[in-house]
Amino acid sequence: MWRKLSIKFQLMVLISVVTFTVAISSLGVAFLLDKKQRQSLAIELSDQINTALKHDLLEGLLSNNADAYADLNFTLSGFQQIDRVVLFDNDNKAIYTYHHGPHHYHDLIAKSTETPQFSGVDLYVRHPLEEGGHRFGSVAYVIDMEDFSTQIEKHLIFLILALPLELIFALALAWWISRSYNKPFNLLADSMQKNDVVRNRFYPVETSSQNEIGKLFDGYNQMIQKIESTTEQMRYQSEHDSLTGLFNRYYLEQQIQTCLQDDSVDCHTIISIDIDQFRLINDSAGHQAGDELLKMVSQHCLQHLPKEAIIGRVESDIFYLLLPQYSEQQAMFVANGLLDILSDFRFTWQGEAHSVSASLGMVVFKPNEYTLEELIKALESATHTAKSLGRNKLHIFQLDDKKAALYNQELQTANMVKEALANDGSGHSARFELYAQAIVPLQEGDAASKQFGYEILLRLRNSEGNIIPPDRFLPTAERYQLMSEIDSYVLWHFIETVSAHPEHLDKLHLAHVNLAGSSLNHPDFQAKLKQAVATFHFPWQKLELEITETSAIGNFNQAAQFIQYCKNLGIGLALDDFGTGMSSFEYLKSLPFDVVKIDGSFIKDMHTDPSDKAVIRYIQEISALRNQKTVAEYVETEQDLQVLTKIGITYGQGYYLGKPKPLSEWL
Repeated sequence: MWRKLSIKFQLMVLISVVTFTVAISSLGVAFLLDKKQRQSLAIELSDQINTALKHDLLEGLLSNNADAYADLNFTLSGFQQIDRVVLFDNDNKAIYTYHHGPHHYHDLIAKSTETPQFSGVDLYVRHPLEEGGHRFGSVAYVIDMEDFSTQIEKHLIFLILALPLELIFALALAWWISRSYNKPFNLLADSMQKNDVVRNRFYPVETSSQNEIGKLFDGYNQMIQKIESTTEQMRYQSEHDSLTGLFNRYYLEQQIQTCLQDDSVDCHTIISIDIDQFRLINDSAGHQAGDELLKMVSQHCLQHLPKEAIIGRVESDIFYLLLPQYSEQQAMFVANGLLDILSDFRFTWQGEAHSVSASLGMVVFKPNEYTLEELIKALESATHTAKSLGRNKLHIFQLDDKKAALYNQELQTANMVKEALANDGSGHSARFELYAQAIVPLQEGDAASKQFGYEILLRLRNSEGNIIPPDRFLPTAERYQLMSEIDSYVLWHFIETVSAHPEHLDKLHLAHVNLAGSSLNHPDFQAKLKQAVATFHFPWQKLELEITETSAIGNFNQAAQFIQYCKNLGIGLALDDFGTGMSSFEYLKSLPFDVVKIDGSFIKDMHTDPSDKAVIRYIQEISALRNQKTVAEYVETEQDLQVLTKIGITYGQGYYLGKPKPLSEWL
């Protein structure tokens, strides 16, 4: 608890506690000294009274005269501190008693001796009455020490009255000290919060202090300078080709992806430059000559390119030239200029001259017209065609009529998806609907057999009410970078719907929700899930997020922190379509899945192909060893069900066990 408090608050508490302790200690010492002084005054008073009244006491003792006792009473009444006086003869018989106040103090008188003693606020002592070496009796005194006025008492009252002021002063001093000493740490913390690691922007801190604070600030400033320098070097190395100094494939693909997503521009152009007969030069003159040729070609091209052009080396002798916002006509002017300058270029190595030329492939593309992979394929196709035409040629990739029609159809589908995402349920526009298909336990004694589970499926209805199949709109949505929005929509609406039906949640065993692999890394989807956690009272251990094997491989490592967040909530992860990848079992061992869904292609052919059946059995055995549940998809017949149950598959899913139906029918 103490470590969680701010330094400022800790300093205030410590200074206040020290001040309070010192004040209380001072009061304690004052009380003790006051008590000692009162005891000393009481002893001194008893001695003085005994000396002053010795003659009167002896007279009263010897004469037993009432007048003598009256004189004693009168004299003793002048001392407010004296509560009791008892005169004893030699037989210890009390022959005279004086008392002031209601108390008689019999016990103190009986215990009194010649040594002064104290009981609470009272002194009790007995003095002998002697004269001429002869003892006639004794006199006992009880003196109230509270009736004495001391100098320390006045100081004590002052200390008590000053205590609140001391505490107020201590708090003010503590606040000032903590504020002054905490200020450098606040400056340092603010600077660290403002630092932008992604953009490599760091903010130094300044101080006039030449003590430890100054050393701390100097060390921090030196550290961020080193981080900036190192980060800049690493960023440069990650984005540039080490041989030519041009941009590398990683940076170029980032820029291409940006152009593909930029809806504000009509078109862009990308050109592939493939050096003709580079391998011949490399083999005949050596690798050192080949490297030198690539560096010279790079610098030669840079000198003749427009400033907005982005060029980089992506392979051994292949360069990509990205021309943002360039039309086909503008790009052709640049491409023909490159062909001319490269054909005029002569490379000389160790006295031998080599002619240089290049084959150029060009693709003019619109935003969202291609995925990155499709664009690269089109560019490679254009370059291959240019090389097949001979050296120093340019070929422009053209969409045929069929592909143009497909592009227009996909554009309409993408607009329909956007419309459905924005639909609030009113009007006759396109809309999404949630369906669910049963996931049924296959093994007897499974605790889930008394409950039900399902996979959430998405259906798109157009404005006319017709259903658009998922295999038509989901690939388009992925191409247009809409999958994170769709996944957020499905997750939110599913959780919102079932959270309104507690009795449904009580009977629910597991609900599987599909995710695109890219959604795992998307900040919008991550934020949407966290918002749902904060909004709904949903049993998160009943949620399984399904990711296909191919998308999981590319996204899991980058999403490790978010995956751990899901795991901490109890959210499970299911590997969908397992078995289709080249290294499926290797990934099964390395990725943290709770459920493995076996691809339906194995189920379909397991009765005719023994190898498929063996693969299913092997997947089940590996999953069981890793405490992972298995789900068999496409269970279409009773025979499928019996075989899978015998193998030990945990759950089944397919039309034989239940067709998809609207989620509302499950509630």
